Amino acid sequence: MFVAVTFFSTLAGGLFTLKNGRLQVKYFFAFAAGALLGVSFFDIFPEIIALLQSGAADTTVVLGTIVVAFLFFHVLDRTITIHSIRSHPGGDTGKMTNGRIRAVGLCSHSLLDGVAIGTAFHIGFALGVIVGLAVVFHDFSDGLNTVTVMLRAGAKTRPAFYWLLTDAITPMIGAASTFLLFLSDGVLAILLAFFVGEFLFIGAADLLPEAHERGTSFRLVFATILGVLLIFTVTRFL
Repeated sequence: MFVAVTFFSTLAGGLFTLKNGRLQVKYFFAFAAGALLGVSFFDIFPEIIALLQSGAADTTVVLGTIVVAFLFFHVLDRTITIHSIRSHPGGDTGKMTNGRIRAVGLCSHSLLDGVAIGTAFHIGFALGVIVGLAVVFHDFSDGLNTVTVMLRAGAKTRPAFYWLLTDAITPMIGAASTFLLFLSDGVLAILLAFFVGEFLFIGAADLLPEAHERGTSFRLVFATILGVLLIFTVTRFL
């Protein structure tokens, strides 16, 4: 039931972005950047700390994974961009490829959301409900972020919707996988650390500069802060 609700929650977040075309996209970029930073620090990182405290992984390895992930996506971003400029002068092929890579990362995170729900319910019903509610509320921003990165890459409405649909479906696959596969706490800590590095890159190094590229304002700054506050509220009070 909870996984089905996450499907509609993710879909609602993405459709909200697609249907509000009259709002300037830069505000969605700024908000999504804040949401990704919030997810990294208030949602994923506390889970990593809990795993570290249980001795599941080495602190240096986990922190190193965050840095490696950030640098990996930075190098990938620059490599694709440079190759695109040389191969397609004036084209946007590289930008679209970058958008797809970011969307894949967000969908992978949603897959782990489903794994989290499934694993929690295997442990106990009460824990499953708590984790399920947290995922439901923050998956709205996941859908918004997926659509935003595709729009930022220059995608039209239909391709952006297909990626949104993929992001909405992946939690179901993740939850179903818990009946077949088991992720050790050590592996989970490394995966979560990788997502932190990726999301920090997307939010701070990609979406924020894009939002302020054509002029900055207090409204844009507030949109970013609002994205952070939304995730903080969801993770702390819901």
